[in-house]
Amino acid sequence: MGSFHFLFSLSTLFCLFSHCSPSPIIQAATDNVTHAYYNCTRNTTATNNAYRSNIQTLLKWISSNSTNNARYYNTTVNSQNTADTVYGFFLCIRDTDPKICQSCVIEAAKLISSLCTTSIEAIVWYTVCYVRYSDRCFFSTVEKSPEISFMNDKDYVGEVERFNNIVWDMLNDLRSEAANASSKLADKSVNITAHQKLYGYAWCTPYLSAENCSWCLSDAIAEVPTSCCRGKSGGSIIYPSCGVRFELYPFHKAHSNNAWVRPPPLPTSPLPSAPPGKEKQKTLISIVIVVPVVVSLVLSVLGCCCFLYRKERKNQHDILKESFGNDITSLESLQFELATIEAATNRFGVENRIGKGGFGEVYKGILSDGQEIAVKRLTRSSGQGAEEFKNEVQVIAKLQHRNLVRLLGFCLEDEEKILIYEYVPNKSLDYFLFDPHKRKLLSWSQRQKIIKGVARGIIYLHEDSRLKIIHRDLKPSNVLLDSNMNPKISDFGMARIVSGDQNEESTCRIVGTYGYISPEYAMHGYFSAKSDVFSFGIMVLEIISGKRKGCSTDSECVDDIRRYAWIKWAEQTPLELLDPNIEGTYSHEEVIKYVHIGLLCVQEDPNERPTMATIAFYLNSPSINLPPPLEPPYFRRSRIEENTTLSKELGNTSDSTNGITMTTFFPR
Repeated sequence: MGSFHFLFSLSTLFCLFSHCSPSPIIQAATDNVTHAYYNCTRNTTATNNAYRSNIQTLLKWISSNSTNNARYYNTTVNSQNTADTVYGFFLCIRDTDPKICQSCVIEAAKLISSLCTTSIEAIVWYTVCYVRYSDRCFFSTVEKSPEISFMNDKDYVGEVERFNNIVWDMLNDLRSEAANASSKLADKSVNITAHQKLYGYAWCTPYLSAENCSWCLSDAIAEVPTSCCRGKSGGSIIYPSCGVRFELYPFHKAHSNNAWVRPPPLPTSPLPSAPPGKEKQKTLISIVIVVPVVVSLVLSVLGCCCFLYRKERKNQHDILKESFGNDITSLESLQFELATIEAATNRFGVENRIGKGGFGEVYKGILSDGQEIAVKRLTRSSGQGAEEFKNEVQVIAKLQHRNLVRLLGFCLEDEEKILIYEYVPNKSLDYFLFDPHKRKLLSWSQRQKIIKGVARGIIYLHEDSRLKIIHRDLKPSNVLLDSNMNPKISDFGMARIVSGDQNEESTCRIVGTYGYISPEYAMHGYFSAKSDVFSFGIMVLEIISGKRKGCSTDSECVDDIRRYAWIKWAEQTPLELLDPNIEGTYSHEEVIKYVHIGLLCVQEDPNERPTMATIAFYLNSPSINLPPPLEPPYFRRSRIEENTTLSKELGNTSDSTNGITMTTFFPR
């Protein structure tokens, strides 16, 4: 896109806009002082004098309140007709001089008024502030559209992978700091080499909760290595609700002022001499006698308390040590007491059960602070689930991404093995996708959103987390949907951590679900990141068609979704693959592109499949020439094999919300 020059709440140094190219939905406005980007949305030619009048009133209020040395301000203008209500907001960066902030807001209010004369909602970004209005109350919600991204023209010169890891770690540290800061701002610098530093900045609108700020920044950071700035020496992602930026120079003035210089130490002076005398001697003797006695008593009491506490905790510590070995220290903070879980789930009451998986049942619970949780309780007789339990805790506890389900903790007590997750209310993808009535709720745009979200989650696992993780069991029942139908990948019981430079591993124990396992894994035990790509491709074809793989009698199923999609592709009728239940409009070109991407993912040779980063690039590019897919071999299960597989999938039902199913297969 050209040099990275613009971030509305990060810097006053974005001065090279002549080299920038904003995203297509954003337009640039120029005056004789500076540059601005603006977006006028939901335009209407219908005249609504009351709403237009309220907008003008709101912009006047915003301009006048910028004189109060405020960094941000929101307001609402009402009228007798609630449909004419307008909400407005301005934000300036932390270190901006109040006079500069005031001038910027006043100019932005004038510009948005003159440019967006027929818009129901609009936003204007200047270099040091932005102004926004809408008929929706957006103050405390996460808004990611419209989006602007910029990258530095220069590639990083040096060890690129090491640099990318440093960028990723720094941005995630900033995400955590900004989310927990009262100002919702954070900046820092880290050393790359002895002579080179990396500078970063993250921000959220001050009205976001810590959790929403973290989620917003997670999505922004996830775009850095995909659609924006991987390998570049600088870049930024800007949403209306949050943004991140990194550079090799101190672009934010907080890095170049003297605020980081430590104050000189306080002057020291000798203690005054004590006057001689018997009174002084008595006092000294009293101190020498009393202080040791008091200290001894205090230490004795503390010792008794520590002994009793350690005795009480010994059994739990032994259980943790036996299960997790050297990882005990980092995982103890995630441990829940069984009494807490029983209280949250009404002692695992039947009315709280929301699903059943292959190794146990899932319950909805509510903690004492009101937080909703999903509790997966492994059956006590499930010896096979113990290893998966340990693996899931160790893997997912180290991950955090908006498109991955969040593990809140676990419980090992009284022979119970329990996993506690964030509660995801809309159940799993298969609950909607494979129901002829419910899948009508999945529009084409919604299906696109799910596919892109799953892709972002897999990229995080493969490339952007501190660990390189291969999921090995990607399927619609392991993709959960939150209240906004955002996808979250779940079930890390089968996941495998591999070294960063390792492209492939082998195993004698094949795990996963038939139809989603790649051929090289199913037949030879070889798995890699390309195995997850294959599973993702199967899901893409299922999401497009609404047809379940692996059966031949039901009209809603196909024996081999790869073969079915290829036939439509070869006959040059790929649109016939599209689910006829989809309601609303869609682009024929987009549907064809997604079918094309799905077929590229399920090619027989793993070397022919694209990486997930490449797939994300394909998905986010409006027009691109894709390589032609190769025809997949035809494969049909025998009836004996089909029955064997189905028997091993017992408990893999689609009525689960946070249910985690684990199916094991052995090579024949």
